[in-house]
Amino acid sequence: MSGDWLAGQRTELAAERILDAVRGLFLERGVEGVTGIGMAEVAAAAGCSRATLYRYFPNRQELFVAFAGREARRVVARVWRDRAAATDPATALLDTLTAILAEVRETPHLAVWFRPVNAGVVAQLADSSTVVEELARDFVAALRPDLDAPAARRLGRWTVRAVVSLLTMPAPDADEEREMLRAFVVPFLVDEHIAV
Repeated sequence: MSGDWLAGQRTELAAERILDAVRGLFLERGVEGVTGIGMAEVAAAAGCSRATLYRYFPNRQELFVAFAGREARRVVARVWRDRAAATDPATALLDTLTAILAEVRETPHLAVWFRPVNAGVVAQLADSSTVVEELARDFVAALRPDLDAPAARRLGRWTVRAVVSLLTMPAPDADEEREMLRAFVVPFLVDEHIAV
């Protein structure tokens, strides 16, 4: 019996160690330098064999999707934990979204992803990551309990696309960016009268 939970813990630790190695590679080489490397280099950075790497991540796309999902969960958890308790839901949401943007921009291994040269890679990962989609759906469902699951998923995708767009092509200043979020994202997330 005890072997079952230990094996699961080892699996989780091994996957985390591999994703930590990927984070180090992104910091060292940038997105452009990592997306073209082979799995053998990732395995070497993680200190494991290629067979071990492939056991957890069958290809580079799944590895990068897992990395993006883990980092998205971490950012949302940090921002959600640190958000102020505002009385106005729209203001609280706007503060949360701007905090997410700031957190990503201030985290070196995440900021490298949002250089304009990486826009295609980021868009593909954002669209293919089930973890990012689930996070966005759950985020939206918490804000808009009136929505059914497909509508929450659609609105979650819209929110991810808006955030990725602002990260990849920032507004000229923080005030304009905040206004864009206030006008084009927040109403859909807080107004039950807007159909999605």
